Amino acid sequence: MWQKLNKNYKQVRVELLVIYPEMIMKGAKEYAELFEKSQQHGRLYLQVGEHARGKTFRIWILPNDDKLTESIHTVKDAVEVYGVTGGQPGWTETYGWLHKGSWQQDFERLVNSKKLEKEADRKKNQALCEESEKEKQDKVKALLEAY
Repeated sequence: MWQKLNKNYKQVRVELLVIYPEMIMKGAKEYAELFEKSQQHGRLYLQVGEHARGKTFRIWILPNDDKLTESIHTVKDAVEVYGVTGGQPGWTETYGWLHKGSWQQDFERLVNSKKLEKEADRKKNQALCEESEKEKQDKVKALLEAY
């Protein structure tokens, strides 16, 4: 954006940084919300976190499939395969695959499984709500008919 200043018409460039919500933590939010908490699946460790600007999500390959009992950051030889790929850390981070391999298909299967599980839960809750609403309506109808 250029502006004219006083009668000498000197030009000065004014830069404006606009951060839109879709720019923040791109690639982390969906997975973090899908998995909700850090968890281990064999040698894959899914790390869900957050900071002031939103959710974070990282995937690590563990050296073996022993159950993790400590912080992922203390595990020697663990390799981060999904994490921050660019942007300003804490502001406009973008997430993606740092290393490609067969773990991507394993993770995709986990994602699909989790989505199916969440959809089944959603349908179950919807059915319970509908049943509860029908019971309320039947009760009201019976009360009104008994008048």
